[in-house]
Amino acid sequence: MRVKDIMTKDLTAVRENQSLKALIFLLEKSELSGVPVIDKRGTVVGFISERDVIQAALPNYFEMLRTASYLPDINQLSRRLEEIKGDSVSEYMVKDVVTVDEDEEDIHVADLIIRNELNRVPVVNEDGMLTGIVQRIDLLGALL
Repeated sequence: MRVKDIMTKDLTAVRENQSLKALIFLLEKSELSGVPVIDKRGTVVGFISERDVIQAALPNYFEMLRTASYLPDINQLSRRLEEIKGDSVSEYMVKDVVTVDEDEEDIHVADLIIRNELNRVPVVNEDGMLTGIVQRIDLLGALL
């Protein structure tokens, strides 16, 4: 089966110059954990997730959580988010974004998602423009 047959035609995305505050609002309202980042033409230029925002606010947070002695300070996260909320998405997005073509085989995309530990992958046309998103659950449903 091809990706275009199983992808969600959801074009929820952010522009690279949008603020982190706008991104957080979008993620909260759409109940997504991450979205593609597009330029003026609609070409995918990156991807940004909740994890990227937390990493931007507290760079060593996820590594420190793995140590038994670390107690997270939510006030610190709140203070740092307040400091960087006006920064543009482009400062923190993943620039080397994994995308797939609409005509890719589902099994290839499943392998790509599993190997790269991804939740969702932007689907693009031959011009690199966003046409949808394929999520792990889309693949699981199609492969069942």
